[in-house]
Amino acid sequence: MQKVRVRPAISKHQTTGPAKSSNLLYRYGPDLLVVVAMGFLLYKGLFGQSFSDVPGYQCYATAFWRGLSALGPLSSSQCYYVTHPQGSFISTATIIHWMQTYHMPSVIIQFVASQNVNLPFHSLPREYPLPAIIPFSLPLLAPADLYQMAFAVSMAVVAAIIYGLLRYFRSRWAALTCAIYLVIGGWATAVGRFDLIPSLLTLAAVILGVRKRWSQAFALLAIAVTFKFYAISLLFPFLLAQQLTCEEKWKSWRRFAPLAIFGTICIVVAAISISLSVEGTLAPLSYYGNRPFQIESPAASLLWLFHILGAPLYIVYGYASLNIGSPLDPLASLINALLLGAGLVYVWWLQWSNKIDLAASCLLTLLIIIFTGKVFSAQYILWIMPLVAYVEDRNPRWIAAWCLIGGLTTYIFPYLYMSFWNQFNIIADIPFFNAVIALRNLCLICVLASLLYLYSYPYSVKMLLYKKGKK
Repeated sequence: MQKVRVRPAISKHQTTGPAKSSNLLYRYGPDLLVVVAMGFLLYKGLFGQSFSDVPGYQCYATAFWRGLSALGPLSSSQCYYVTHPQGSFISTATIIHWMQTYHMPSVIIQFVASQNVNLPFHSLPREYPLPAIIPFSLPLLAPADLYQMAFAVSMAVVAAIIYGLLRYFRSRWAALTCAIYLVIGGWATAVGRFDLIPSLLTLAAVILGVRKRWSQAFALLAIAVTFKFYAISLLFPFLLAQQLTCEEKWKSWRRFAPLAIFGTICIVVAAISISLSVEGTLAPLSYYGNRPFQIESPAASLLWLFHILGAPLYIVYGYASLNIGSPLDPLASLINALLLGAGLVYVWWLQWSNKIDLAASCLLTLLIIIFTGKVFSAQYILWIMPLVAYVEDRNPRWIAAWCLIGGLTTYIFPYLYMSFWNQFNIIADIPFFNAVIALRNLCLICVLASLLYLYSYPYSVKMLLYKKGKK
Protein backbone atom coordinates (compact mmCIF):
# COMPACT_ATOMS: atom_id res chain seq x y z
CA MET A 1 0.00 0.00 0.00
CA GLN A 2 1.47 3.35 -1.02
CA LYS A 3 2.19 5.80 1.77
CA VAL A 4 0.60 9.21 1.51
CA ARG A 5 2.50 12.18 2.79
CA VAL A 6 0.37 14.70 4.59
CA ARG A 7 1.64 18.23 4.83
CA PRO A 8 1.17 19.85 8.23
CA ALA A 9 -1.50 22.47 8.37
CA ILE A 10 -0.18 26.00 8.37
CA SER A 11 -2.16 28.64 10.13
CA LYS A 12 -2.96 31.80 8.22
CA HIS A 13 -1.16 33.67 10.97
CA GLN A 14 2.06 31.74 10.32
CA THR A 15 4.57 32.06 7.51
CA THR A 16 7.21 29.79 6.06
CA GLY A 17 9.21 32.72 4.70
CA PRO A 18 12.23 34.37 6.29
CA ALA A 19 11.99 35.73 9.79
CA LYS A 20 10.77 39.28 10.24
CA SER A 21 13.39 41.95 10.12
CA SER A 22 12.55 43.00 13.68
CA ASN A 23 13.27 39.48 14.94
CA LEU A 24 16.57 39.34 13.02
CA LEU A 25 17.55 42.73 14.42
CA TYR A 26 16.73 41.59 17.94
CA ARG A 27 18.70 38.36 17.45
CA TYR A 28 21.76 39.67 15.66
CA GLY A 29 21.70 43.37 16.51
CA PRO A 30 24.03 43.04 19.53
CA ASP A 31 26.50 41.03 17.44
CA LEU A 32 26.46 43.69 14.73
CA LEU A 33 27.17 46.39 17.30
CA VAL A 34 30.07 44.38 18.74
CA VAL A 35 31.58 43.79 15.29
CA VAL A 36 31.31 47.47 14.33
CA ALA A 37 32.79 48.58 17.66
CA MET A 38 35.60 46.03 17.36
CA GLY A 39 36.45 47.14 13.83
CA PHE A 40 36.41 50.81 14.80
CA LEU A 41 38.66 50.30 17.83
CA LEU A 42 41.14 48.16 15.89
CA TYR A 43 41.22 50.75 13.12
CA LYS A 44 41.93 53.52 15.63
CA GLY A 45 44.65 51.40 17.23
CA LEU A 46 46.49 50.96 13.93
CA PHE A 47 46.48 54.64 12.99
CA GLY A 48 47.26 55.77 16.52
CA GLN A 49 50.86 54.50 16.39
CA SER A 50 53.84 55.05 14.13
CA PHE A 51 54.96 51.43 13.68
CA SER A 52 53.25 49.55 10.87
CA ASP A 53 54.21 46.81 8.42
CA VAL A 54 51.45 47.75 5.97
CA PRO A 55 53.64 50.10 3.87
CA GLY A 56 56.07 47.21 3.46
CA TYR A 57 53.19 44.99 2.32
CA GLN A 58 52.45 47.55 -0.38
CA CYS A 59 56.06 47.29 -1.55
CA TYR A 60 55.91 43.48 -1.61
CA ALA A 61 52.70 43.49 -3.67
CA THR A 62 53.94 46.12 -6.10
CA ALA A 63 57.25 44.31 -6.60
CA PHE A 64 55.49 41.01 -7.23
CA TRP A 65 53.06 42.26 -9.86
CA ARG A 66 55.32 44.79 -11.58
CA GLY A 67 58.87 43.81 -10.64
CA LEU A 68 61.35 45.18 -8.14
CA SER A 69 62.21 48.07 -10.45
CA ALA A 70 58.63 49.39 -10.14
CA LEU A 71 59.19 50.52 -6.55
CA GLY A 72 60.55 53.88 -7.68
CA PRO A 73 57.39 55.93 -6.93
CA LEU A 74 57.30 54.56 -3.38
CA SER A 75 59.58 56.01 -0.73
CA SER A 76 62.97 54.39 -0.21
CA SER A 77 62.43 54.13 3.55
CA GLN A 78 59.08 52.40 3.02
CA CYS A 79 60.63 49.70 0.84
CA TYR A 80 64.03 49.53 2.52
CA TYR A 81 63.67 45.94 3.78
CA VAL A 82 62.46 44.87 0.33
CA THR A 83 65.29 46.45 -1.61
CA HIS A 84 67.99 45.79 1.01
CA PRO A 85 67.63 42.17 2.16
CA GLN A 86 69.53 40.79 5.12
CA GLY A 87 72.92 39.23 4.42
CA SER A 88 71.66 35.86 5.65
CA PHE A 89 69.22 35.55 2.75
CA ILE A 90 70.10 32.92 0.18
CA SER A 91 70.53 34.82 -3.09
CA THR A 92 70.00 33.45 -6.58
CA ALA A 93 73.76 33.66 -7.19
CA THR A 94 74.41 31.49 -4.14
CA ILE A 95 71.81 28.95 -5.27
CA ILE A 96 73.32 28.78 -8.77
CA HIS A 97 76.82 28.34 -7.32
CA TRP A 98 75.56 25.49 -5.14
CA MET A 99 73.83 23.84 -8.12
CA GLN A 100 76.98 24.10 -10.22
CA THR A 101 79.06 22.63 -7.40
CA TYR A 102 76.83 19.56 -7.33
CA HIS A 103 76.73 19.34 -11.15
CA MET A 104 73.00 19.71 -11.53
CA PRO A 105 71.53 19.76 -15.08
CA SER A 106 72.20 22.96 -16.97
CA VAL A 107 68.51 23.28 -17.85
CA ILE A 108 67.61 23.64 -14.18
CA ILE A 109 70.47 26.09 -13.58
CA GLN A 110 69.34 28.25 -16.50
CA PHE A 111 65.76 28.12 -15.24
CA VAL A 112 66.79 29.45 -11.82
CA ALA A 113 69.02 32.11 -13.40
CA SER A 114 66.10 33.37 -15.51
CA GLN A 115 64.09 34.28 -12.39
CA ASN A 116 64.92 37.98 -12.45
CA VAL A 117 63.38 39.88 -9.52
CA ASN A 118 63.11 42.99 -11.72
CA LEU A 119 60.50 41.18 -13.80
CA PRO A 120 56.86 40.67 -12.75
CA PHE A 121 55.94 37.56 -10.70
CA HIS A 122 59.51 36.83 -9.58
CA SER A 123 59.90 39.06 -6.52
CA LEU A 124 58.31 37.14 -3.64
CA PRO A 125 57.97 38.35 -0.04
CA ARG A 126 61.24 37.61 1.72
CA GLU A 127 59.61 37.03 5.11
CA TYR A 128 56.46 35.17 4.10
CA PRO A 129 55.31 32.34 1.81
CA LEU A 130 53.83 33.06 -1.60
CA PRO A 131 50.08 33.14 -0.65
CA ALA A 132 50.76 36.19 1.55
CA ILE A 133 50.72 38.11 -1.73
CA ILE A 134 46.92 37.69 -1.80
CA PRO A 135 46.07 39.90 1.21
CA PHE A 136 48.90 42.25 0.21
CA SER A 137 47.50 42.68 -3.31
CA LEU A 138 43.80 43.25 -2.67
CA PRO A 139 44.32 46.77 -1.23
CA LEU A 140 46.15 47.72 -4.43
CA LEU A 141 42.68 48.07 -5.97
CA ALA A 142 42.31 51.24 -3.90
CA PRO A 143 44.28 54.42 -4.64
CA ALA A 144 47.91 54.18 -3.55
CA ASP A 145 47.52 56.74 -0.75
CA LEU A 146 44.61 54.73 0.69
CA TYR A 147 46.45 51.39 0.71
CA GLN A 148 46.87 51.28 4.49
CA MET A 149 43.21 52.09 5.05
CA ALA A 150 42.07 49.44 2.56
CA PHE A 151 44.29 46.82 4.18
CA ALA A 152 42.96 47.68 7.64
CA VAL A 153 39.38 47.33 6.42
CA SER A 154 40.13 43.94 4.85
CA MET A 155 41.62 42.64 8.12
CA ALA A 156 38.65 44.05 10.06
CA VAL A 157 36.43 41.93 7.81
CA VAL A 158 38.54 38.87 8.71
CA ALA A 159 38.11 39.72 12.41
CA ALA A 160 34.34 39.93 11.85
CA ILE A 161 34.36 36.48 10.22
CA ILE A 162 36.22 35.07 13.24
CA TYR A 163 33.55 36.60 15.46
CA GLY A 164 30.83 35.05 13.32
CA LEU A 165 32.38 31.58 13.43
CA LEU A 166 32.64 31.67 17.22
CA ARG A 167 29.12 33.07 17.51
CA TYR A 168 27.60 30.37 15.33
CA PHE A 169 29.67 27.32 16.28
CA ARG A 170 30.48 28.08 19.91
CA SER A 171 28.52 30.79 21.70
CA ARG A 172 27.91 34.51 21.72
CA TRP A 173 29.97 34.72 24.88
CA ALA A 174 32.95 33.09 23.15
CA ALA A 175 32.64 35.52 20.24
CA LEU A 176 32.39 38.50 22.59
CA THR A 177 35.38 37.26 24.57
CA CYS A 178 37.43 36.94 21.39
CA ALA A 179 36.48 40.48 20.37
CA ILE A 180 37.70 41.73 23.75
CA TYR A 181 40.95 39.79 23.38
CA LEU A 182 41.55 41.18 19.89
CA VAL A 183 40.94 44.77 20.96
CA ILE A 184 43.14 44.52 24.06
CA GLY A 185 45.91 42.30 22.70
CA GLY A 186 45.73 43.25 19.02
CA TRP A 187 45.12 46.96 19.42
CA ALA A 188 48.07 47.89 17.23
CA THR A 189 48.49 44.70 15.18
CA ALA A 190 45.15 43.03 14.39
CA VAL A 191 44.39 45.12 11.29
CA GLY A 192 48.02 46.11 10.68
CA ARG A 193 49.28 42.56 10.07
CA PHE A 194 47.84 39.64 8.12
CA ASP A 195 48.14 37.14 10.99
CA LEU A 196 44.35 37.08 11.41
CA ILE A 197 44.12 35.14 8.14
CA PRO A 198 46.00 31.99 9.30
CA SER A 199 44.29 32.44 12.68
CA LEU A 200 40.90 32.34 10.95
CA LEU A 201 41.90 29.31 8.89
CA THR A 202 43.16 27.35 11.92
CA LEU A 203 40.00 28.18 13.89
CA ALA A 204 37.83 27.00 10.99
CA ALA A 205 39.93 23.84 10.69
CA VAL A 206 39.48 23.12 14.41
CA ILE A 207 35.72 23.63 14.14
CA LEU A 208 35.55 21.21 11.20
CA GLY A 209 37.81 18.74 12.99
CA VAL A 210 35.60 18.76 16.09
CA ARG A 211 32.72 17.85 13.76
CA LYS A 212 34.84 15.11 12.14
CA ARG A 213 34.83 16.70 8.71
CA TRP A 214 38.44 15.78 8.30
CA SER A 215 39.01 16.36 4.59
CA GLN A 216 37.89 19.98 4.82
CA ALA A 217 39.74 20.44 8.13
CA PHE A 218 43.07 19.23 6.75
CA ALA A 219 42.58 21.32 3.60
CA LEU A 220 42.07 24.51 5.62
CA LEU A 221 45.02 23.65 7.85
CA ALA A 222 47.21 23.23 4.76
CA ILE A 223 46.11 26.62 3.44
CA ALA A 224 46.93 28.14 6.83
CA VAL A 225 50.44 26.63 6.61
CA THR A 226 50.96 28.20 3.19
CA PHE A 227 50.21 31.62 4.69
CA LYS A 228 52.36 31.21 7.81
CA PHE A 229 54.54 28.25 8.65
CA TYR A 230 53.62 28.15 12.35
CA ALA A 231 50.43 26.25 11.53
CA ILE A 232 52.49 23.18 10.53
CA SER A 233 52.86 22.49 14.27
CA LEU A 234 49.14 21.66 14.38
CA LEU A 235 49.42 18.84 11.85
CA PHE A 236 50.13 16.17 14.46
CA PRO A 237 47.21 17.13 16.77
CA PHE A 238 44.88 16.99 13.77
CA LEU A 239 46.32 13.69 12.56
CA LEU A 240 46.11 12.19 16.05
CA ALA A 241 42.50 13.29 16.51
CA GLN A 242 41.55 11.97 13.08
CA GLN A 243 43.22 8.60 13.60
CA LEU A 244 41.68 8.13 17.05
CA THR A 245 38.18 8.59 15.64
CA CYS A 246 38.67 6.85 12.29
CA GLU A 247 36.83 3.55 11.89
CA GLU A 248 38.53 2.57 8.64
CA LYS A 249 41.05 -0.27 8.55
CA TRP A 250 44.73 0.63 8.69
CA LYS A 251 45.24 -0.59 5.13
CA SER A 252 42.36 1.50 3.80
CA TRP A 253 43.39 4.54 1.75
CA ARG A 254 40.45 6.49 3.18
CA ARG A 255 42.15 6.45 6.58
CA PHE A 256 44.95 8.66 5.26
CA ALA A 257 43.02 10.60 2.62
CA PRO A 258 42.85 13.82 4.73
CA LEU A 259 46.62 13.70 5.24
CA ALA A 260 47.08 13.24 1.50
CA ILE A 261 44.91 16.31 0.89
CA PHE A 262 47.09 18.30 3.27
CA GLY A 263 50.29 17.18 1.56
CA THR A 264 48.93 17.79 -1.93
CA ILE A 265 47.94 21.38 -1.19
CA CYS A 266 51.30 22.16 0.40
CA ILE A 267 53.24 20.56 -2.46
CA VAL A 268 51.23 22.38 -5.14
CA VAL A 269 51.72 25.76 -3.49
CA ALA A 270 55.43 25.07 -2.98
CA ALA A 271 55.81 24.00 -6.62
CA ILE A 272 54.14 27.20 -7.85
CA SER A 273 56.37 29.26 -5.58
CA ILE A 274 59.54 27.51 -6.78
CA SER A 275 58.51 27.96 -10.40
CA LEU A 276 58.30 31.72 -9.79
CA SER A 277 61.38 32.18 -7.61
CA VAL A 278 63.61 29.65 -5.90
CA GLU A 279 65.28 32.48 -4.00
CA GLY A 280 61.92 33.82 -2.78
CA THR A 281 60.74 30.36 -1.76
CA LEU A 282 63.81 29.70 0.39
CA ALA A 283 63.96 33.24 1.81
CA PRO A 284 61.40 32.78 4.64
CA LEU A 285 63.19 29.62 5.82
CA SER A 286 66.58 31.33 6.00
CA TYR A 287 64.96 34.42 7.49
CA TYR A 288 63.73 32.58 10.57
CA GLY A 289 66.54 30.08 10.77
CA ASN A 290 69.41 32.56 10.97
CA ARG A 291 67.98 35.39 13.06
CA PRO A 292 69.01 36.00 16.70
CA PHE A 293 66.66 36.11 19.69
CA GLN A 294 64.10 38.87 19.35
CA ILE A 295 63.99 41.04 22.45
CA GLU A 296 60.36 40.13 23.31
CA SER A 297 60.96 36.37 23.31
CA PRO A 298 61.03 34.43 26.60
CA ALA A 299 64.59 33.33 25.79
CA ALA A 300 65.60 37.00 25.60
CA SER A 301 64.04 37.55 29.03
CA LEU A 302 66.09 34.65 30.36
CA LEU A 303 69.27 36.14 28.90
CA TRP A 304 68.35 39.49 30.45
CA LEU A 305 68.08 37.82 33.87
CA PHE A 306 71.53 36.31 33.31
CA HIS A 307 72.72 39.80 32.36
CA ILE A 308 71.56 41.09 35.75
CA LEU A 309 73.79 38.43 37.30
CA GLY A 310 76.74 39.63 35.24
CA ALA A 311 76.57 37.92 31.83
CA PRO A 312 77.26 40.15 28.78
CA LEU A 313 74.29 41.22 26.67
CA TYR A 314 74.13 43.51 23.64
CA ILE A 315 71.64 44.87 21.13
CA VAL A 316 71.48 43.35 17.63
CA TYR A 317 69.69 45.30 14.90
CA GLY A 318 68.23 43.54 11.89
CA TYR A 319 65.37 41.46 10.54
CA ALA A 320 63.04 44.46 10.94
CA SER A 321 63.09 43.98 14.72
CA LEU A 322 65.10 44.61 17.86
CA ASN A 323 67.17 41.60 18.88
CA ILE A 324 69.74 40.70 21.52
CA GLY A 325 72.92 38.66 21.55
CA SER A 326 74.89 36.99 24.32
CA PRO A 327 77.64 34.40 24.79
CA LEU A 328 74.90 32.35 26.46
CA ASP A 329 72.87 32.10 23.23
CA PRO A 330 73.74 28.38 22.78
CA LEU A 331 72.53 27.64 26.32
CA ALA A 332 69.26 29.49 25.72
CA SER A 333 68.79 27.63 22.43
CA LEU A 334 69.36 24.29 24.18
CA ILE A 335 66.83 25.13 26.90
CA ASN A 336 64.32 26.17 24.25
CA ALA A 337 64.83 22.92 22.33
CA LEU A 338 64.39 20.78 25.44
CA LEU A 339 61.25 22.64 26.54
CA LEU A 340 59.85 22.47 23.01
CA GLY A 341 60.35 18.72 22.69
CA ALA A 342 59.17 17.85 26.19
CA GLY A 343 56.19 20.19 25.99
CA LEU A 344 54.91 18.95 22.65
CA VAL A 345 55.33 15.29 23.59
CA TYR A 346 53.44 15.83 26.84
CA VAL A 347 50.59 17.76 25.20
CA TRP A 348 50.16 15.15 22.50
CA TRP A 349 50.24 12.41 25.14
CA LEU A 350 47.38 14.20 26.93
CA GLN A 351 45.46 14.21 23.66
CA TRP A 352 46.21 10.54 22.98
CA SER A 353 44.98 9.74 26.52
CA ASN A 354 41.70 11.58 25.78
CA LYS A 355 42.37 14.11 28.55
CA ILE A 356 42.14 16.98 26.09
CA ASP A 357 40.32 17.43 22.80
CA LEU A 358 41.57 18.75 19.48
CA ALA A 359 40.92 22.42 20.30
CA ALA A 360 42.78 22.29 23.62
CA SER A 361 45.66 20.37 22.04
CA CYS A 362 46.01 22.99 19.30
CA LEU A 363 45.93 25.82 21.85
CA LEU A 364 48.59 24.22 24.05
CA THR A 365 50.74 23.36 21.03
CA LEU A 366 50.72 26.95 19.81
CA LEU A 367 51.47 28.27 23.29
CA ILE A 368 54.53 26.02 23.51
CA ILE A 369 55.65 26.99 19.99
CA ILE A 370 55.40 30.69 20.85
CA PHE A 371 57.03 30.34 24.26
CA THR A 372 60.04 28.40 22.98
CA GLY A 373 60.52 30.35 19.75
CA LYS A 374 63.24 32.82 18.85
CA VAL A 375 60.64 35.48 18.17
CA PHE A 376 57.59 36.65 20.09
CA SER A 377 56.35 39.61 18.09
CA ALA A 378 53.22 41.38 19.27
CA GLN A 379 51.11 39.95 16.43
CA TYR A 380 51.82 36.37 17.51
CA ILE A 381 49.18 36.80 20.20
CA LEU A 382 46.64 36.86 17.36
CA TRP A 383 47.40 33.21 16.55
CA ILE A 384 45.92 31.99 19.82
CA MET A 385 43.19 34.47 20.79
CA PRO A 386 40.36 32.79 18.79
CA LEU A 387 41.35 29.38 20.18
CA VAL A 388 41.54 30.78 23.72
CA ALA A 389 37.99 32.08 23.34
CA TYR A 390 36.85 28.77 21.85
CA VAL A 391 38.40 26.60 24.57
CA GLU A 392 37.89 28.77 27.66
CA ASP A 393 34.90 30.96 26.86
CA ARG A 394 33.24 31.39 30.28
CA ASN A 395 35.96 31.19 32.92
CA PRO A 396 36.35 34.67 34.49
CA ARG A 397 39.84 33.92 35.80
CA TRP A 398 41.12 32.86 32.41
CA ILE A 399 39.50 35.86 30.77
CA ALA A 400 41.23 38.17 33.25
CA ALA A 401 44.56 36.38 32.76
CA TRP A 402 44.43 36.63 28.97
CA CYS A 403 43.34 40.26 29.12
CA LEU A 404 46.39 40.93 31.30
CA ILE A 405 48.70 39.19 28.81
CA GLY A 406 47.09 41.03 25.91
CA GLY A 407 47.26 44.36 27.73
CA LEU A 408 50.95 43.93 28.53
CA THR A 409 51.62 42.93 24.91
CA THR A 410 49.96 46.10 23.64
CA TYR A 411 51.76 48.19 26.25
CA ILE A 412 55.06 46.78 25.02
CA PHE A 413 54.20 47.34 21.38
CA PRO A 414 53.78 50.06 20.36
CA TYR A 415 53.85 52.26 23.45
CA LEU A 416 57.09 51.19 25.15
CA TYR A 417 58.80 51.01 21.76
CA MET A 418 57.81 54.61 21.07
CA SER A 419 58.92 55.73 24.55
CA PHE A 420 62.36 54.09 24.36
CA TRP A 421 62.97 54.34 20.62
CA ASN A 422 66.02 56.62 20.94
CA GLN A 423 67.51 54.59 23.81
CA PHE A 424 67.97 51.20 22.13
CA ASN A 425 71.76 51.35 22.12
CA ILE A 426 72.86 49.75 25.39
CA ILE A 427 70.81 47.09 27.14
CA ALA A 428 71.51 48.72 30.52
CA ASP A 429 69.65 51.86 29.38
CA ILE A 430 66.28 50.10 29.12
CA PRO A 431 65.73 48.10 32.36
CA PHE A 432 62.04 49.00 32.59
CA PHE A 433 61.45 47.93 28.98
CA ASN A 434 62.96 44.50 29.62
CA ALA A 435 61.21 44.16 32.98
CA VAL A 436 57.76 44.62 31.42
CA ILE A 437 58.60 42.06 28.73
CA ALA A 438 59.77 39.61 31.40
CA LEU A 439 56.54 40.18 33.35
CA ARG A 440 54.43 39.44 30.25
CA ASN A 441 56.43 36.28 29.56
CA LEU A 442 56.11 35.22 33.21
CA CYS A 443 52.32 35.61 32.99
CA LEU A 444 52.32 33.52 29.83
CA ILE A 445 54.28 30.65 31.37
CA CYS A 446 52.04 30.74 34.46
CA VAL A 447 48.94 30.41 32.30
CA LEU A 448 50.55 27.63 30.25
CA ALA A 449 51.61 25.72 33.38
CA SER A 450 48.14 26.15 34.90
CA LEU A 451 46.47 24.81 31.77
CA LEU A 452 48.77 21.80 31.69
CA TYR A 453 48.03 21.09 35.36
CA LEU A 454 44.27 21.47 34.95
CA TYR A 455 44.20 19.15 31.97
CA SER A 456 46.53 16.64 33.64
CA TYR A 457 44.63 16.41 36.94
CA PRO A 458 41.05 17.49 36.22
CA TYR A 459 39.56 15.38 39.03
CA SER A 460 41.88 16.85 41.69
CA VAL A 461 41.05 20.39 40.60
CA LYS A 462 37.31 19.72 40.69
CA MET A 463 37.57 18.23 44.19
CA LEU A 464 39.56 21.25 45.39
CA LEU A 465 36.96 23.65 44.03
CA TYR A 466 34.19 21.54 45.58
CA LYS A 467 35.81 21.68 49.02
CA LYS A 468 36.27 25.43 48.77
CA GLY A 469 32.63 25.77 47.81
CA LYS A 470 31.49 23.82 50.88
CA LYS A 471 33.47 26.13 53.14
